[in-house]
Amino acid sequence: MPVQVTGIAWYRRKDYDRLKAMFKDGGDLPDTFDDWLGTARRVHDTLTGDGLGVEKAYIDPVAFPEWCGAHGMEMDAQARMAFATECAARKCRADVSHRPAVNPDEGRS
Repeated sequence: MPVQVTGIAWYRRKDYDRLKAMFKDGGDLPDTFDDWLGTARRVHDTLTGDGLGVEKAYIDPVAFPEWCGAHGMEMDAQARMAFATECAARKCRADVSHRPAVNPDEGRS
């Protein structure tokens, strides 16, 4: 059975205020990193509790604006979700490419 994986935009404490100021919708985010982190951990725990794999997609204040520009997106929630989804998909592809090949005839008598 395939594992479902989702990406979540994740921030580092040192970058939170800077990123919040850069985002078009930064005012919609919690005021402090600690407030954001509490909410993010609850979401993470809920998703993993539901059996999903969760990939934390760290948003970097230098790389993310470049990514948004390359994808024709504004720096907002839609872009953060798209970035997190792309990170999760990239991680899944990398994980699959490193799995050993399975012989379908192994274990058969």
